[in-house]
Amino acid sequence: MAQVITTILLDDNPKGLRLIEMANWSGKAFVVPRSKLKELKTRDDARQPGLYILFGEGAERERAYIGQSENVVDRLLSHDSVREDDEWNTAVVFVGGLDSTFIKYLESISLDLAKKADRYGIFNTAAPRENSLSEAQKIVANEYFERIKLIMGMLGYLLFDVVSESVVGNDIYYLKTEGTDAKAQLLDDGSLNVLVGSTARIRETETFSGWSKVARRKFIEDKTLIESGDGISYVFTKDVVFRSPSAAAATSSGRPINGWTAWKDGKGATLDQNIRQ
Repeated sequence: MAQVITTILLDDNPKGLRLIEMANWSGKAFVVPRSKLKELKTRDDARQPGLYILFGEGAERERAYIGQSENVVDRLLSHDSVREDDEWNTAVVFVGGLDSTFIKYLESISLDLAKKADRYGIFNTAAPRENSLSEAQKIVANEYFERIKLIMGMLGYLLFDVVSESVVGNDIYYLKTEGTDAKAQLLDDGSLNVLVGSTARIRETETFSGWSKVARRKFIEDKTLIESGDGISYVFTKDVVFRSPSAAAATSSGRPINGWTAWKDGKGATLDQNIRQ
């Protein structure tokens, strides 16, 4: 079904403070760069009960924090004062038609689904309990959450997109080089899901650097990559979503590589041939 979503640039800047509204919905969303918190503070509609999500850069993938508050803007100002400058840079806030009962429920189901989707590193240290709602209240809250998911997807935040529901077609793509035997699925946002059991070459070339090298170190530290025992390869201990085919290929092969031409399906056709040509 078609949806009408309105974006208002509150400071005449497409990357600044934005207000998102939908037809026939009592809620609204704010996209808040950390540098625009003072502007948000002046708005009465930001002092309502609401759900908020903080986004920040991570070594191997973006990070997110999910929270709720009776007064969202005050809570964001508190986060701004106690969290490191590089821990988060943007907040997405949902307010309107909510009370303390609903925001606690939304926080709980949001955190559960974000962890299940595993698209972002979640830096919540505690898991909130899902509070008790009547059957009618759950219907209302779940409908509200569907609007949240829709807006998040429109903004490009795939926090709630479960990988198994985002796979494009049935093709498995393969990357086979010295020490590397990896399998992956293409996702609808252009990212690549490297499958558990894939192998990555231990040896790295001198030109291997940047994001993929940092990601490798992190994966080794958290046991996402473990040595296979042959002295040649690491093994992926779980599925890993990479932002692009090239990031997946470089991290797996230990060298700079064009993932669009390196990943091939079972018939030998490259990703580039199947998707972009």
